[in-house]
Amino acid sequence: MQKNVTGYASALLAVIIWSGNFVVARAVAGLIPPWQCNFWRWLIALIILLPFAGKHWRTDWPAIKKNWRGLSLLGILGVTLLNTFLYKAGQTTESINMALLVPTAPVVILILSRVLYNEPISPRRMAGVLVVLAGVAILVSRGQWDRLAHLRFNEGDLWALGGVLCFGLYSLFIRQRSPDISPMGFSVATFALGLLYSLPFTAIEAFMLPLPQMSATLVISVLYAGIGCSALSFWLWTVAVDRIGPVRAGMVYYSLPVFAGIAASIVLHERVAPAQLAGGALVISGIIIATLVLPQHRAKA
Repeated sequence: MQKNVTGYASALLAVIIWSGNFVVARAVAGLIPPWQCNFWRWLIALIILLPFAGKHWRTDWPAIKKNWRGLSLLGILGVTLLNTFLYKAGQTTESINMALLVPTAPVVILILSRVLYNEPISPRRMAGVLVVLAGVAILVSRGQWDRLAHLRFNEGDLWALGGVLCFGLYSLFIRQRSPDISPMGFSVATFALGLLYSLPFTAIEAFMLPLPQMSATLVISVLYAGIGCSALSFWLWTVAVDRIGPVRAGMVYYSLPVFAGIAASIVLHERVAPAQLAGGALVISGIIIATLVLPQHRAKA
């Protein structure tokens, strides 16, 4: 029970912090190119974690050297590509399209878990997914269904789908993390490797495009993304997947539109419509249906 509580609490807190990334993305639009934004975000995260990683690093180092290939893959998926794809998507896609695509990550996790690990999809879990998707549809359409019918997908949507796929694969493969590597050591190793692999692309972008427009908004936004959305949230997500597995942690990720709406209301003073409240209620209800393990169904969930 304590393990489940810790896992769900870690996943929920990670999602709450990640929801602020939508506000950050809007704030830095046009101020900094995607590869550079992603690079500075993760460099800040690595710098933040290094002072806390000393004692873990000494004991984790042998396992890190042994498992460097798997850590490299996770670093590429979670650090090098994931948010770079999303920042790139934000240049050309509409916000409603992003809001539709990002919450599909848990569905990708659910399907890939079935394909790669033969994890069963119980009727209750599938019902929860359908309820959540209904809530997401209401959230992004604000109850105006014609907005969904007239959606047009463009290049940015494909970049967003690439980010969703990266997150799904990251959440699945993270379960292969060696038990000899602590969450802190794992985070530092994947951050460092992801930064290493992104360095050539960042350098090329910096050479070819104008320098970022420095401002207080840019500095604060990148610091929030680095400290909160990267260092803290990814460590929390690692703990969550360790405790409750990628599918259940992925279901909690469905609540992202709810907290993103709250963040937009508080920071950007956007009005929350009744349809958004109804959609948020469905999202939370669906998560409970899909993730709550009842005693009589414990073996089937």
